[in-house]
Amino acid sequence: MKIGVKTFDDENFLDFFVGKANFFEVMTIEKKDYKFLKKYPPIPIVIHAQHQVFGINNADKTKIKENTDSINFAINLANQYKSNKIILHPGQITDENCSIEQSVSFFNSISDKRILVENLVLRDKRFLCATPEETKEFMKKTGVKLCLDINHAVETAVYLNKNYLEFIKEFIKLKPAHYHLGGQNIKQNKSHIDFKGSDINLKEILKLIPKDAEITLEVTTDIEKTKEDLKFIKNILKI
Repeated sequence: MKIGVKTFDDENFLDFFVGKANFFEVMTIEKKDYKFLKKYPPIPIVIHAQHQVFGINNADKTKIKENTDSINFAINLANQYKSNKIILHPGQITDENCSIEQSVSFFNSISDKRILVENLVLRDKRFLCATPEETKEFMKKTGVKLCLDINHAVETAVYLNKNYLEFIKEFIKLKPAHYHLGGQNIKQNKSHIDFKGSDINLKEILKLIPKDAEITLEVTTDIEKTKEDLKFIKNILKI
């Protein structure tokens, strides 16, 4: 397996992990300057487009301009730094302007084979692609591949009262092209935390993931904690 680390726009963070991580994932925020990425090749760069935290909702027909500007920004960076993966959230249903059909239409309007859809979380708000069945149908309608966020899958399984290991197995049948993995404390309802505070069965989860997988650690943005998390997962994998 190849293990990467993720940042928003922290050059010092990535500098520290040169020679330690197999690749970098970057959440590309419009108006931020990413020229510092040019010093990292041949380290592969995975691009993650903006999502709901930044006001983006690819399921909302009233946000087509914002959504388009956001994905174009991500695609331009992917072109500059020769990225072969661009991760994109399908969006959420917040009102009558939002729909699965709109998200499918938006994804189909993007002429880029590097796009990966990320599964989201099923809870009170209606996030799309939260279950294996819905994600499979979305992939079929758009032709995109999957970025499997393990933590989102675990959170959804818990919400649905399902065994999260079996739930993850169903997602893996969709042959994800990329993975996200962080610590998770089910009892405290905390996700994407450091592994030290996690109560999910990481060893069993990692056994389910193909040996040639590429996994981004979605843990903390703290260098020292992420260093320990990288060491922790490499010890489990014996790499």
